[in-house]
Amino acid sequence: MARPICIDPGHGGHDPGAIGPTGLRESEVVLDVANRIVSLLDERGHSVLMTRERDSFVGLRERAKVANHASSRIFVSLHCNAFTDPDANGLEVWHWDGSRLGEMLAGHIQSRLVDALGWRDRGVKPTHVFQVLNHTRMPAVLVELGFLSSPDEEAQLSSDSVRQTIADEIVRAIEDYIEEAESE
Repeated sequence: MARPICIDPGHGGHDPGAIGPTGLRESEVVLDVANRIVSLLDERGHSVLMTRERDSFVGLRERAKVANHASSRIFVSLHCNAFTDPDANGLEVWHWDGSRLGEMLAGHIQSRLVDALGWRDRGVKPTHVFQVLNHTRMPAVLVELGFLSSPDEEAQLSSDSVRQTIADEIVRAIEDYIEEAESE
């Protein structure tokens, strides 16, 4: 059986993550998008697992352990951004600095999301900070699905159609990555 794709909906339980002006919670958005991604990947014959399947808290190291224990093929952590300035907006994808395959996966996801949504392209960014990227042993990315602190992006992230578009494009990006990475 193929190694699973690990989808990590960030936050959860007592940690809602960012909260938008109307009260939309990051943990709710990313869990819904994650469930859509898992459903699509499953339909396409991929082996998939999630770090959490309901509104529950899972620690950062535990998320990485779930992926590592299953020898996951890739790890995709989903988040929403927030900032004190409500005009901050856009999409960005983080990868562990020095991970060529993580950068490749991040590039595919960023490109697909920016093209489909038309939101500001904040870029693909390397980091040495995010624990879920530091402790995973496979290509891993952290996707920031727009800013909940932006009234416009919060409204869009409330929409079923936008959430479905995000899920569709992340799945396409994962398949683009698999095709490219396995052809090397």
